[in-house]
Amino acid sequence: MKKVTFIVFFCYLPGLYAQTDSIRQVDLSEIVVSATRANHRTPTTFTNLKAVEANRIMVSPEVPGAIGFTPSVVMTSENGAAMGNQTFRVRGSDATRTNVTFDGVPLNDAESQAVFWVNMPDLMSSLQTMQIQRGVGTSANGAASFGATLNMQAVQPAAEPYGQVSAAYGSFNTFKLNVAAGTGRSKNGWNADLRCSLGRTDGYIEHSGSNQQSLFFTGGYSSSRRIVKMNVFYGDQHTDISWEGVPEDQMAVNRRYNPSGLHTGSEGSMVRYDNETDNYRQTHVHLHYTEMLSERFKLNTTLYYTRGKGYYEQYREEDRLSKYGLPAYNDGNASIAATDLIRRKWLDNDLWGAIVTATYTTGKTRAYLGVSGSYFDNRHYGDIIWAQYRQAVPAGYEWYRGAAQKPDISAYLKVTQQLGQRWYAFGDIQWRGIGYDMKGLDDDLADLTQEHHYNFFNPKIGVTFAVTSQQRAYASFAVGRREPTRTDIKDALKYGGTAMPRPETLYDAEAGYELNSQAGSLGVNVFYMYYIDQLVNTGKMNDVGYALMENVPDSYRAGIELTFGIRPVKALQMNGNIAYSRNRIKNYVAYVDAETADGVALPQREERPGTVDLAFSPEWVGAADVSYEIIKGLSIGLTAKYVGKQYYDNTSHATRRLDGYFVNNAIAYYRLDFKKFYAGLQFAVNNLWNAGYISNAAVYRGYVGDEEWVARYFFPQPFRNFMAKLTVGF
Repeated sequence: MKKVTFIVFFCYLPGLYAQTDSIRQVDLSEIVVSATRANHRTPTTFTNLKAVEANRIMVSPEVPGAIGFTPSVVMTSENGAAMGNQTFRVRGSDATRTNVTFDGVPLNDAESQAVFWVNMPDLMSSLQTMQIQRGVGTSANGAASFGATLNMQAVQPAAEPYGQVSAAYGSFNTFKLNVAAGTGRSKNGWNADLRCSLGRTDGYIEHSGSNQQSLFFTGGYSSSRRIVKMNVFYGDQHTDISWEGVPEDQMAVNRRYNPSGLHTGSEGSMVRYDNETDNYRQTHVHLHYTEMLSERFKLNTTLYYTRGKGYYEQYREEDRLSKYGLPAYNDGNASIAATDLIRRKWLDNDLWGAIVTATYTTGKTRAYLGVSGSYFDNRHYGDIIWAQYRQAVPAGYEWYRGAAQKPDISAYLKVTQQLGQRWYAFGDIQWRGIGYDMKGLDDDLADLTQEHHYNFFNPKIGVTFAVTSQQRAYASFAVGRREPTRTDIKDALKYGGTAMPRPETLYDAEAGYELNSQAGSLGVNVFYMYYIDQLVNTGKMNDVGYALMENVPDSYRAGIELTFGIRPVKALQMNGNIAYSRNRIKNYVAYVDAETADGVALPQREERPGTVDLAFSPEWVGAADVSYEIIKGLSIGLTAKYVGKQYYDNTSHATRRLDGYFVNNAIAYYRLDFKKFYAGLQFAVNNLWNAGYISNAAVYRGYVGDEEWVARYFFPQPFRNFMAKLTVGF
């Protein structure tokens, strides 16, 4: 323990003052993202992270892993591998509450409001920088910022032609191949960059492999007053289903156990259907146009389109035919009411959008006026592709089809005004109008026809004081509002239900101090996030893996975040962060399903545990990294991540709590530069001290008579494992 304990108290603060006050000619991506990013004049809590810094401490990370060492972030991997389904929480806020944009274009799914990173494989290879704003943050395009904002900037075009090939291999037969090339900037101002990636893994969890392909293109034209830029990125993933988790009774026997696809074979033994998979293709096309109307005014217009289509396939044992709208089948001897079958549930969607942003900049004033609109059209349907009793199911049978349309229009005005020599006042107002129209049937044949409209007004104010040229202090107050997701709405209103989930409201107060100098950096901020009608995790999940939610009238998150960085000598760099928070629901009432011993449903039982911890919200979260350059081109490093105990439902019951964990990774990097090319080698050992830890869990509860039953499922992470990467380029 002595080897690692000291590291957690260093703080991670990459690129705090990455932006400057001066008016300058900026690169293509910087102009595109400037309206949605915070800077040192903005009274907002944020961290800037360069992609090169993330790659310094990790080998071929995906986006959730790359930001996992920034303040108050907890990352989890569903299959335990370096690729596949990964997600993160910021201050306990999940993916549905984090606004995510790429060069200002929204990436959140319009219905679930989450971002599924597995659909955008190897996106980190195409990024220049990321900014994580914690709390409500400043106004952005797309989904509600209801806990955090992640703003990603595409890789900058290279000045000269280049080519690069990298190959990575690691534990669990994980392999990545990345090929990239660029034209450089021509004399006429044109440039183009292309990246192609392949990846596969068997996964740490059994039968949780992933096979991925992706492509990214960015290109454009720039002159002294005009910029045209296009981004196109495509992802194709085929991932084994592992969202059920490892059942509690298997953890001591085989913590890699995966129940997905298991069913009773013809001889009565358990067999596995090997094609229980999630399959999805997604293509994004973004076109940006920026015109410098004068030294003070510039206008940016963005058009974007996202196309997605895919399905997940499941083997279902002894499913009732009536669930699929089919009558019982008589084979001549008996009436057959149930059959084994294989089904596919499809999504087929299109998203169109446009963004217009006007920017006014002087020495003392910065103002951004943004208007955006999008239209999302999604088709949900399901097919039965095989049945044990083939005559019972018509060929090509589609048992449900539904559709949904969601228009989303918003406008914001942000102004930062310098007052005197050191004071900056900030104001930000946003209006967002949303419609949601559902038609057709759900997978349980419930009629989903309904229509909803939401109008939100989100003001933000704050002040920044420039203590010196290297120090700032700030305070802000912001309001965020968020509509329920598709799952929240449809499951609440099925079969005549009337418990329509209410929109959520968040009041966020932040205050902080930051110091950035050549010797090091220091930051401290406090926050209080008060929720009205927050939708919280009940511990129940539907068969797709989404947690069911319910409104609670009174809840909050309050805490302090510390960051620290130091470079005592040129060769040694140490960074880190640590956060403490209290995350509570007041006067919480839980409802638990109940039935008689004969299986007759009873009214739900009420439990009143009082004030409880919000699920998946650890009080303590910390991270750190230390790197040392031994000789020119050769460096070694050590990272640390600490996550305190956390509950996986909202009852604060000791039997439904994950233990805290502390994990270290070691990494070495060596680069050789030759006359016409370079070569680099990275090697990482993850979970260096072989900690056995669990990053996520789910629980199902109920009562049969007076006896409670509890089923727990866990997502264990791997023991010591490795990853290596070789890169060659010119």
